Amino acid sequence: MNPGLGMEEPIVDSERLDHLLSQIKDYQITHGFLLKGVRLEQRTTVPCRPVNVSILPTPFPRDLFEDAMDLQDLYTDLYIRASSDPEWLYAVLDPLLKPGSVVKALWDIWIQVQQTGVVQDVVCGIFRSDYMLHHTSRNGPVALKQVEMNTLCIAGACHAERASDLHSHLKRMKDLASIRQQRPASQVRQDEGSLPLNDNMLTLISALKAAHDTYTPSTPHPTCVLMPVQPTNFNIADERPLEYGLWDESIPCYRCDWPDIISQTTLTPDRSLLFQRFDLTFEVSLVYYRAGYEAHEYATPSGISTRLRLELSRAIKCPDVLTHLTTFKSVQAALTHHSALAYLNISPDDQARLAETFMPMFSLADPGCLKLVQNTPEIGDWILKPNLEGGGHNIHGPSIPAFISNLPQSSYADYTLMQRIRPPEQKSVLMLPDQVYQGPVISELGVIGTCLWRRNAEEKGVREVLRKETAGWTFKTKPAGVDEMSVVKGYGCFDCPLLVEKDGAAGSHV
Repeated sequence: MNPGLGMEEPIVDSERLDHLLSQIKDYQITHGFLLKGVRLEQRTTVPCRPVNVSILPTPFPRDLFEDAMDLQDLYTDLYIRASSDPEWLYAVLDPLLKPGSVVKALWDIWIQVQQTGVVQDVVCGIFRSDYMLHHTSRNGPVALKQVEMNTLCIAGACHAERASDLHSHLKRMKDLASIRQQRPASQVRQDEGSLPLNDNMLTLISALKAAHDTYTPSTPHPTCVLMPVQPTNFNIADERPLEYGLWDESIPCYRCDWPDIISQTTLTPDRSLLFQRFDLTFEVSLVYYRAGYEAHEYATPSGISTRLRLELSRAIKCPDVLTHLTTFKSVQAALTHHSALAYLNISPDDQARLAETFMPMFSLADPGCLKLVQNTPEIGDWILKPNLEGGGHNIHGPSIPAFISNLPQSSYADYTLMQRIRPPEQKSVLMLPDQVYQGPVISELGVIGTCLWRRNAEEKGVREVLRKETAGWTFKTKPAGVDEMSVVKGYGCFDCPLLVEKDGAAGSHV
């Protein structure tokens, strides 16, 4: 990646850039906007590095940002309904239920919970729907299109709030205004946009507190929130603030490494979950998963037993295993069909609103999908996505036919083909681990929703939605030539949208 790629001059000159870099690094250090160097940790110290962050906020149409925020209530309701209908979920996931697959492991856990008897009908959810801008045609309007839906271990909320606060601070100091003044008036309007507020941490803590308060204890032990986490986690700055926030609300919250859960928890006869912390014992009110989303965590009997114990318990889960299963791409693809939305009792008006954000998606096992793949002139407009939690590991465009030629037909159902989103050209400045990038970029907006609902224990469906709220947003930006978006893996940056009117969105920058 070359700074200034496709540009006649840099967006920010050298002197101002050095000033901004100094301001940003100091802000990140003093606000915990960092990644932990776990492999270099010593007993009394640990190195950290700043999280990748955009140096300038990236323009985003105000009306589409507001549409995305408004849509979250519908998406939250849709996934509450999907996760509360095991029969529908089974029909969608059946092709993936192969021995050794993580989907099979999770489904078997649900079956064991069902056979043993469900003792907790309240479920907590923290969802994030990710979007990109899409040119519907070469000269057509820009539309909002969903990239994916995430229902487990939603990451980035705390980092996103830090990025928003950072850009607001730079704007307050007039550092961003000085960059506006160096650009020609024909390219940038002085009043071109605003930075939206972001209170992710407050709203997520409020949702977790509501779940904790809903729980009814059955033992004399004090209650706590249990947060299963992955060992040697370098992304603790995105997890710890939520833990500390619960403590600030007088709610004990304890982290426990995924491999240690079996040894540190027990189930009582009525299936209350007890957690031992040194010489203290707590009854767990809420299991807030920040682990349990990778296939290797279910590759051993102990990993499966860990999830099964948590799911069998009376503790409220955020989320439970059925809701976890809705995060796979096959479910997202199924929900793009009118028949699925109608089956889940989504109103015609809401179906139309949701459908505006869908991109065509098909299972690779669909014969029509294979015909599309074989039409190589058009394959560049598609992406092949594996049925994994979250993003990444995708196969892009021209690489798809060769990949499929080496793929056993029995594995076709493990992949979903999605039409590629074609975002408009934007330009920005990013602080990457090894360089400053100035040039074309692509951004992704994530909208976070929280919910608490009670399932119908006697028949499929939702008995009562106790709480539902649009919580906040994440915003990530990467160089246009990079396929992946993961910030913590170094591919992109946390960013803040600069909300602009329609005529100021494409190609503008602060």
